[in-house]
Amino acid sequence: MRLLAGVSLRILYLISDAAYPIIYYIIRYRRRLVRENLRCSFPEKSKEEIIRIEKAFYHHLCDVFVESFKCLNISDNEMLQRVEVVNCELPEQIASQGKNIFMLLGHCGCWEWVQEVCMRYKSPKKNCEIYKQISSEYFGSLMHEIRSRWNTEQIEMKQTVRTLLQWNATGEPFLCGFLQDQRPYTKAKDYITFLNQETWFTPGAEEIAKKVNAELVYLDIEKMGRGKYRLIFREMTVPEDLKHCLYPLSVLYFRLLEETIQRQPEIWLWSHNRWCKWDLCESRITKIKKHFKKRQKG
Repeated sequence: MRLLAGVSLRILYLISDAAYPIIYYIIRYRRRLVRENLRCSFPEKSKEEIIRIEKAFYHHLCDVFVESFKCLNISDNEMLQRVEVVNCELPEQIASQGKNIFMLLGHCGCWEWVQEVCMRYKSPKKNCEIYKQISSEYFGSLMHEIRSRWNTEQIEMKQTVRTLLQWNATGEPFLCGFLQDQRPYTKAKDYITFLNQETWFTPGAEEIAKKVNAELVYLDIEKMGRGKYRLIFREMTVPEDLKHCLYPLSVLYFRLLEETIQRQPEIWLWSHNRWCKWDLCESRITKIKKHFKKRQKG
């Protein structure tokens, strides 16, 4: 991987093209899960259209793999040409008010390239992202190196609250990135309808933001071409119909993410088991039990 990182992206994309039929037709990597996720998310689409999106997703997934480890070698000048960042004034404006920024995004495009946003605004100076520890020590070290390409601090998920509270105490504004579109690793607190399916979520960023004086922004991602992305900072202003929600900003995040996915469905990570049916049933059973216990006490 380190040797390949020194090769130009043009050649790496040839490797990606060669890997696609192996991953899709021979290994069939999570094809059943991807097909089911697409079918449930887009019930209005024909089987032919679902398969077209599915194949485009696997092409994109192979590209994301080579683009990710290219971070070990890619130059600042090439990233400047390949990644466009729009509305950098938004985090600068929030930082000027003495507030911290939580940047919410999904696994769209090449999420390993998202840290390029840190190079495009003048403030805040301090940046970090949350990650989950990888079981493999070697690949964990490699991914840490890749994700530190832009000198962003890496915070292990279990240390998030403690670390951000310490940073907030210094009084220096910071920006922290949160990928919140995967199945919750901790106990979910609420659910919404996301991509036509009941989806449980944990409002981690929204809850932590209240403790560290942070404002939430959404990072919209567009794929403009092979190896070319547009990252757009968007304000998260809660609309009237969500003001009654327990976690309005989290629900708004999923709305914005859904718009991003519907615009370019092939660039989202469909191979993740986002909707675990058993988790949903188990959570419903737990809620029903709690409901009847409250009625009995009453």
